[in-house]
Amino acid sequence: MVLELKNVAKSYKGKRILDNISFEVKEGEIVSIFGKSGAGKSTLLRCINGLETIDKGSIKINGEYLYRQNGIYVEVAKGESLKKIRQSIGLVFQNFNLFSNLTVLENIILAPINVYNLDRELAVKKAELLLDRLKILDKRDFYPYELSGGQRQRVAIARACILSPKIICFDEPTSAVDDEVKKSIAEIIMEFKSEKIAVLIVSHDKEFSHSISDRIINIEGGKIIS
Repeated sequence: MVLELKNVAKSYKGKRILDNISFEVKEGEIVSIFGKSGAGKSTLLRCINGLETIDKGSIKINGEYLYRQNGIYVEVAKGESLKKIRQSIGLVFQNFNLFSNLTVLENIILAPINVYNLDRELAVKKAELLLDRLKILDKRDFYPYELSGGQRQRVAIARACILSPKIICFDEPTSAVDDEVKKSIAEIIMEFKSEKIAVLIVSHDKEFSHSISDRIINIEGGKIIS
């Protein structure tokens, strides 16, 4: 399994946001977390990517524990173990979270060079290959404000893929996009599947979720209902 969650719980200001969440995602599997706004799905995605802590349970990514229940405590991965986990998972944010003062290329290679000590020449080469594959290589020296929404999303996808993750997470990938962009996102996700990369999608777009997914997990009020 590329991703394993067991009895994950999360509360905020006394309110239970995630309630005993357990599921698994296999290599090359596309799984959608579907639910209405406020159901807890984006919080779940942030926990899986280590952007939020959990109160209870375990999260394992590519065989490494990000969080592990140990008695009444939850152990959190640190140091080299955490770095290894972060290399195994990529996240495409709903609002892309690109740095406006950096070019497309600089946005993609920033973390690999400064956090993971990837050689700059190799990082640039990998970034250019991804941009070419995503059909935006000609935008490598543009700034985010010079791009369309669909182009910014492709930059965010390239950034998520630069370290060759085992699983890629998408937060509401079809929000505020037209049908043409939605179609291109579906094609990109299916390419990941063919390469045995797992994909986890958080969405309230029922049509898109059903058209692209191998499996759908429905969440309501922080609980898996089906």
